[in-house]
Amino acid sequence: MRYFLLMGGFAGFAAVMIASLYAGNRPAIALRDAAVGCFVGGILFRMLHAAYFAGIKGCIAERAKGTRNADHSDELEGSQRRA
Repeated sequence: MRYFLLMGGFAGFAAVMIASLYAGNRPAIALRDAAVGCFVGGILFRMLHAAYFAGIKGCIAERAKGTRNADHSDELEGSQRRA
């Protein structure tokens, strides 16, 4: 998780720094804006990372549930055949 936070912070810092310098702001103002962009980018990537892993966990749980239901239906069919 730390990797995604750092990656998001760097991406936010770099994007805002380049955009601010391109807009003609002084370097001090560009650094201040980039610091805010770093914080926002880090938080955004952390939230996206959490949502991504929640989706993966949900998919795994759904597949496991489907596998368990398929196993139980096979057992029911086998027991019905014997009766």
